[in-house]
Amino acid sequence: MYQKNLNNYKTTQILTADPGKIILMLLEGGMSFLLQAADHAEKKAYAEKAGLILRTKNIILELLAALDYEKGADLARNLRDIYIFLLGELDRADHQNDIEKIMKCRKVLGNLRDGWADMLEQRESTSSAQPKRQIEALTFSSVA
Repeated sequence: MYQKNLNNYKTTQILTADPGKIILMLLEGGMSFLLQAADHAEKKAYAEKAGLILRTKNIILELLAALDYEKGADLARNLRDIYIFLLGELDRADHQNDIEKIMKCRKVLGNLRDGWADMLEQRESTSSAQPKRQIEALTFSSVA
């Protein structure tokens, strides 16, 4: 009963959230999966680690597919570069069972999450501005 109510709550939360908050939830989910993946890597539980990395990669692929190059221009291209970088690093981390790479990717997702959270907070406090400055600062070169 509890699990069913929790799933209903999560479904409602996702269906009623604005796109920015959905992105924030996806980034947080990816961070959570990578933390678990690092734990499984340490325990040499390879199948579990690989499944969690795959879930994170699926999140990143969804974020990549959602980029709007017409409205986002430079921001979309910078995010695309970061997402592609993360996909490659996660492949290497999985194949090499590299906990350090997993945690590096988690840190990048955390930086993205923090940027989105700041943007959403600014958007809520000032409805007329388009606060993209923090996220525009997240370029590929800053994560490599």
